[in-house]
Amino acid sequence: MKIVSFNANGLRARLHQLKAIVETYAPDIIGLQEIKVSDDQFPLKDINELGYDVIYHGQKGHYGVALLYRLPLMSSLKGFPQDGEESQKRLVFGQFELNDKKIHIFNGYFPQGESRDHPLKFPCKQQFYADLLNRIKEHHQPDELVLVMGDMNVAPLDKDIGIGDDNRKRWLRAGKCCFLPEEREWLKNLEQWGLQDSYQYFHPDEVDRYSWFDYRSRGFEREPKRGLRIDLMLASKPLMDLAIDAGIDQTIRAMEKPSDHCPIWLSLKS
Repeated sequence: MKIVSFNANGLRARLHQLKAIVETYAPDIIGLQEIKVSDDQFPLKDINELGYDVIYHGQKGHYGVALLYRLPLMSSLKGFPQDGEESQKRLVFGQFELNDKKIHIFNGYFPQGESRDHPLKFPCKQQFYADLLNRIKEHHQPDELVLVMGDMNVAPLDKDIGIGDDNRKRWLRAGKCCFLPEEREWLKNLEQWGLQDSYQYFHPDEVDRYSWFDYRSRGFEREPKRGLRIDLMLASKPLMDLAIDAGIDQTIRAMEKPSDHCPIWLSLKS
């Protein structure tokens, strides 16, 4: 079976990419981020025609997440318990039946943060990571099948930074987000609980493989490509024991009118 995560950057404009993902992988689970559509405008008919049920948590023009599934759904949650009406729609959770076991999946569009000195966006990013970690600690154990996936807006390692060394240094000097030491610590806190970066596990020596490419600088069209690996799937050890491979699909990114992100995937034993 396969699980796919994809920052669509506007779901209704990327249905052709979603269809290609389904045709290529036939995923059992698809996590979508940045769907940018309110719940009353969600393209439910299109999703159902692709063969999926769906949990969606959206808002007009910004943010929003959805979890498409073909596995039996046992329970679901939208956002954090403390979220209010004005909270950004960034997280959806589903518990599914998988071969007489339960798999717990968090699909998130993590705040980008902008820069260390931003008075609102940076603390929001830190709080999101902290709230997610607390929720996992309170409701789950490392011996369960747990997956955290999505656009996590942190490049875990220096090899996941493909914007050129001068730009990397400039971003760090300016405190620009996506690979600041603090951000990596927030990510590491999730790993220390018991989650593992599935792509890094299967491809420890691979470099120059990124999941996000800036439209404005045409990073995808350049050779070598210039981007960041910020779309991640973090799996618990029992889930990694079922894993066969993980990947980043740049072919989907090469389609007409694409998202600026590539889909990422995790393959599991059936």
